[in-house]
Formats: sequence, C-alpha cells, structure tokens
Amino acid sequence: MRLERISPNQIKYSITFEELTRKGFLQEEMVKDTFIWDSLFDEMLDEASRMYELDTYGAVSIDIYSLTSKELVLILTLDEDDMKETSTESKKKHNFMNDKFIVVTFDDIENCILLAKSLSQHYIETLQSSLFSLKSNYYLIITKEGNRHDNLYAICEEYGDLVHMSIEFLEDYGKSIIQNKAIQTLRHYF
Repeated sequence: MRLERISPNQIKYSITFEELTRKGFLQEEMVKDTFIWDSLFDEMLDEASRMYELDTYGAVSIDIYSLTSKELVLILTLDEDDMKETSTESKKKHNFMNDKFIVVTFDDIENCILLAKSLSQHYIETLQSSLFSLKSNYYLIITKEGNRHDNLYAICEEYGDLVHMSIEFLEDYGKSIIQNKAIQTLRHYF
C-alpha cells in the first residue's frame, strides 16, 4: 500500500490486487458490499494516523478513483472542521509551496477570477498558470518566476487556499479548463 498526502485533509492510497489478495480479499468480495471493506478502511486510517501523525479525525469519506487490472486507487478525505492538527502539522502548515509551483484552490470560480484581476500587470505578463477542476473545487497552478514570491503568496491567500498537491495528480484526476495562460485568459474574458 502506498500513501501520498495530496492536500492537508486528503490522502491518496494505491494498493495492488496482489496486496488485497494477501489481505484476504477475494475477487467476488470486492464487488459486493461486505464487511471486509471495513477492515481495509480501518487499516488505511491507522496507517495515515501513523505516517501523518493525525491525532483525531471526525467524518471521513473514501472515494475510489481508479480500478485498473493491477491496482485500486482510493482518496481518503478527512473533515477539516473535525481534524485537529498536531504540533508537527502546524509547523508544516505554511510549507505547502514547492520550489517551482504554487497551487491555489477555490470553492468558487468567482474567487479565482477575482485573484486574476487583482494581480498586478507586472505579474500578468510573466506568470505561467493553468486552471483545473476536481470534484467541486478549482485549482490554479502558478509557475514561480523571479524573486517576488512572498507578495504573490499573500495575494493568492486572500482569494483562495494554498495547497500541497502535485500537478501530476491534477492532470490525472482533474479536468483541465485552461492551459498555460489561465490568469491572462480569466482577466481577458471576465
């Protein structure tokens, strides 16, 4: 089983059918609604708690994103309101940014449009950006350039939430809306 944290409250699990068979899952049981799934979900929560030092969590949802002939990919979503951060997680909270990209999430496209309008003309000419949708959220990926990142982070946080999510994940599971010039396109049309 492989785990990958894709956002503060989401964890991606990849498990091969060989691993499931070793755990006692039979192919017939995988398509039925049986109690054997409960043991897998409990194991997933225990592993996430151990790896990411989650003290408590409230409501949990699990979505199956792909079911191929080789593996099963599940996304575990913890209810952010019920989730308590440990001191380790609190320290990591503002380290969402990677070296090359900023990923900002919005629950409303209007906030994304407002961000595009608020960025100065200086940023608009140099920023590469793409817009994706996943579930009911929008994700704006901005390529970092130059030395003005602190100001850019602050502007982005006014309109959305900075998240740690890989571009590959968004390309695989999200829907591409605008490639390469999302900010410029949003400013032009709205």
